[in-house]
Amino acid sequence: MRWLYALAFLFGADNWKIEPTPPELTDSLADLDRDNAVLLDIGCGDGGDCLTLVQGGWRVIGVDIVPLAVRRARKAALKAGVADRAVFYVGDASQLPEVGLPSVDFAYDIGCFHLLSETQRTAYVHGLAPLLKPGGTFLLKAFSPHQQGRRTVGFTPEAVSAMFSPRFTLERTSDHSYWRFPANWYWFTRQA
Repeated sequence: MRWLYALAFLFGADNWKIEPTPPELTDSLADLDRDNAVLLDIGCGDGGDCLTLVQGGWRVIGVDIVPLAVRRARKAALKAGVADRAVFYVGDASQLPEVGLPSVDFAYDIGCFHLLSETQRTAYVHGLAPLLKPGGTFLLKAFSPHQQGRRTVGFTPEAVSAMFSPRFTLERTSDHSYWRFPANWYWFTRQA
């Protein structure tokens, strides 16, 4: 998958983006302290959502496996004059501890998790848990089950809840989808 996304960014085939930044994300930040909270975007791509949030006064860390995407995100943050509040790392979402990130108050993933293998998803959950402060919120957008060629991709809410248990508690879901494939939004709370 890494090379597929590297090529997509190289050739500008990034039509999977949700623009503008979805309200599922922005509305989820209402109870956080904008001056002190740190947000983490897992699979940030070229940083579009990060920059929107930073321009709204948030501090955001973005992680993506594609170096070109991260370079573009850094360049956009410099151009916007917000590089002090938007920090971007090249890193694998399934190996977050190796990236060297600080702890965060809120994390989100808008379309990365469902692309990982079963082994990578397990490592993702184990790597995310220590980064997100206890009581912090994790927002996930992931494909719902659907046919893609000869295989079924995506997850039911029950499957997603089980994958994140017991480190996270699923608080609520929404089936509002923005793309041609059905997806669900999941709001989790990090357990102590």
